[in-house]
Amino acid sequence: MNKIKQISKISLFAAFISVSVYLFPPIVVPLIQVPFTLQTLFIILAGFLFTPLEAFITVLLYVFIGAVGLPVFSGARGGLSVLLGPSGGFIMLFPLVSLFISFFKSKSKNMLHDLIIGVLISIVGLYFLANIWLSITLSLNYWVALLSLLPFIPLDIAKLLLAYFVYLKMPSEFVSRK
Repeated sequence: MNKIKQISKISLFAAFISVSVYLFPPIVVPLIQVPFTLQTLFIILAGFLFTPLEAFITVLLYVFIGAVGLPVFSGARGGLSVLLGPSGGFIMLFPLVSLFISFFKSKSKNMLHDLIIGVLISIVGLYFLANIWLSITLSLNYWVALLSLLPFIPLDIAKLLLAYFVYLKMPSEFVSRK
């Protein structure tokens, strides 16, 4: 793929992630102050659609755009204060989620393999690691904070399934191989 096409694709998808926070109003879980958004759908989709490096750069670009203050995080917020807040651990791990999904996805679009990888990375791994930051910022016990994330699981599974089915329907010229 030529560099201009690759840069355009990465930039466009980072813009999609940025706009995703405006597609659905954030629903904030009171105890932990972490909102349900559509961001993770696009984070997961980037992992399925792109090579590991492209996925990582795409999502890192999104995080950078928000870190410098553009209102691309949940609730139309931006800046370092969001990254240092309760949901910051999730946002900072998003580039790695995309990277690892892309790295471990099957070459042959094996649905069972890909969905298991998606759950292990975008739910199990993300929750366990991001919860460290969440529990520290809110001064909560790690396990109490982790239990407070349980309502997100069905919604995140639905986003994973939607991202995977979009990936399956994408024309092959848009999907990057490893």
